[in-house]
Amino acid sequence: MPVLSSSGLHETLALLTSQLRPDSNHKEEMGFLRDVFSEKSLSYLMKIHEKLRHYERQSPTPVLHSAAGLVEDVIEELQTAPVNNDEKELLQLLSTPHLRAMLVVHDTVAQKNFDPVLPPLPDNFDDDFDEESVKIVRLVKNKEPLANVNLLTIFSGLVHVGDELREVNGITVLHKRPEEISQILAQSQGSITLKIIPAIKEEDRLKDSKVFMRALFCYNPKEDRAIPCQEAGLPFKRRHVLEVVSQDDPTWWQAKRVGDTNLRAGLIPSKQFQESIRENAGLL
Repeated sequence: MPVLSSSGLHETLALLTSQLRPDSNHKEEMGFLRDVFSEKSLSYLMKIHEKLRHYERQSPTPVLHSAAGLVEDVIEELQTAPVNNDEKELLQLLSTPHLRAMLVVHDTVAQKNFDPVLPPLPDNFDDDFDEESVKIVRLVKNKEPLANVNLLTIFSGLVHVGDELREVNGITVLHKRPEEISQILAQSQGSITLKIIPAIKEEDRLKDSKVFMRALFCYNPKEDRAIPCQEAGLPFKRRHVLEVVSQDDPTWWQAKRVGDTNLRAGLIPSKQFQESIRENAGLL
């Protein structure tokens, strides 16, 4: 499927409008399409799209990051000195709310001030748990032996082999011996609250590791009818080295070509899916 250039998008839209022919079986649909393609707002949007694509390729950098502050200084200078007609008109123009709001937006974009303002961290925040996922497990201990409580936590799926115990009822046990931790658990009455750092599962470790593959066949997504989106596909040739960045989907993986200047990841058929295609082709 050919990709339209940004410069030809508006012309193509106008061509589609002129090519619409009346159809007795689809009068309402054809009329709707003609109205949509002839809408002025859509034409303006296409022109804006072309301009944005043009500047996106140029990657312009802002000349100034504080245009609003500069305008405030100019207004102050004009207000404190005698002005002629041109300067008076400039003062009125710079004082308009719309222009000043536009300059504030310009400064926000230029400074890349997009992140939301987050509340401060609480005073009792523990730095030891920074950047780690913490799991809180709460158990109710009656009069049963401690061993039964431990087995209950394991069999219920709350605690797994390899999990790291950090706290018991608010008491830090990071550097305590196992017998000391057992003593704390034995002395606990009622509910027991455990703070645990979950172990990294083997499948998660494999998922996070980098996977590189050498292609044994050529692939062109524009010729693949099975791919959900041809534009999202990653073409490659035999012996190309691919870095697989995601295997979450069993059918379509996400990968990048090693050494390619284009850092965008694209869809490729998964190993299982490609093998099933070859098996089905062999049966035909």
